[in-house]
Amino acid sequence: MSENNPHRIFPSHGWVKDEDYLRLFEYLESTTNFYYSNVCDPDTSPEGETVAQRRTRVIAGMKDAEVLIVLSGMYETQRQWVDFEIQAAKAHDVPIILIEPFGPLDAPEELKSKADQVCGWNSRTIEDAIRMAARHDDTKRFDMIEFDLS
Repeated sequence: MSENNPHRIFPSHGWVKDEDYLRLFEYLESTTNFYYSNVCDPDTSPEGETVAQRRTRVIAGMKDAEVLIVLSGMYETQRQWVDFEIQAAKAHDVPIILIEPFGPLDAPEELKSKADQVCGWNSRTIEDAIRMAARHDDTKRFDMIEFDLS
């Protein structure tokens, strides 16, 4: 993957940059040789937009997106927007990756059932999920465990 052809991601946000939203980008920035562009940044929305204008921006962003990343921790506080983003992704055949809540809790089953893939907070897992969902690029990555039998 080159800088000239980054993965186009649409992170769920509900027009708010909460802890999970910021954490997602910290994790993505910690990976190597993985390039992405955010197709719908909540900061690009001017103040005073109506709900209809914001929905239009979500739909426009979804047309450009290769994958929707749903942050399940945001689902309780921004359910209306997350549901709309999921509907827009389904309408545009955009794969949905659900990231479990940060911590010991599980994502709600109703949210899991809408996702194409579910992963936890691990930068390699998130990167691999994006690569697979967006471009069917299997990294064939594995971990090596060494045993000392002496």
